[in-house]
Amino acid sequence: MNTNNVVWNNSVTPISIHFDDVYFNTDDAIAETTYVFIDGNHLSERFIAHTKSTFTIGETGFGSGLNFLIAWHYFLQFKQQHPNHVLKHLQFFSIEKYPLSLTELTTIHRAIIQEVNLANLAQILQNNWPCAHYQNEQVTLNVYFADIMLFSAHLKQSNTLIDAWFFDGFSPTKNPEMWSAPLFHSLYAQTAKSGTFATFTAASYARRNLLSAGFEVYKHKGYGKKREMLIGYKKPQSVEC
Repeated sequence: MNTNNVVWNNSVTPISIHFDDVYFNTDDAIAETTYVFIDGNHLSERFIAHTKSTFTIGETGFGSGLNFLIAWHYFLQFKQQHPNHVLKHLQFFSIEKYPLSLTELTTIHRAIIQEVNLANLAQILQNNWPCAHYQNEQVTLNVYFADIMLFSAHLKQSNTLIDAWFFDGFSPTKNPEMWSAPLFHSLYAQTAKSGTFATFTAASYARRNLLSAGFEVYKHKGYGKKREMLIGYKKPQSVEC
């Protein structure tokens, strides 16, 4: 595995050497991830309203695994509050072309994770890294170490439909393939009925391609100083008589 994927800007912010873009701002990465992906997909409410035993999240770009860890953390909180709920298991599918080394992963986690329960989950991830597959009673993680354009084929092979998408590639200007029309068309096909998405970007390139794939797309207030982000859902298919 490549042991040089990250450089640290002023020893504070992790930057990808492949895309010259930040993974996130270490000052408020957890709050931003929660706002964009957990709140943007209304996961707390959707867990409660879910009528199946498994809820499935898909993510474009695993990175440090922070999105997964926070989703896992929120799911465990949900289970603690609703122990008899029909929803019992969280599935998380992600893809990563340039996986971080264990040292890089651990360094990023230590820099941003202070909350004890979240740190414990991060330790489990570190202990199993690089984990193409991890599973326990509450959660299943599958990470495909491959090009993003192979993601839908992997999901199709797993017979998987996604309830909520975390679209989290690097900036569309730095990594346009992860926001392309062909990608979103293929991922739309692997989205469950009324499945949702959230993403930090509001770039017209991404918005246009999400719309062309068939998603209903809305602009939403961005996190912090960021003016806008995008959220949306899979539109119901019209029935022709």
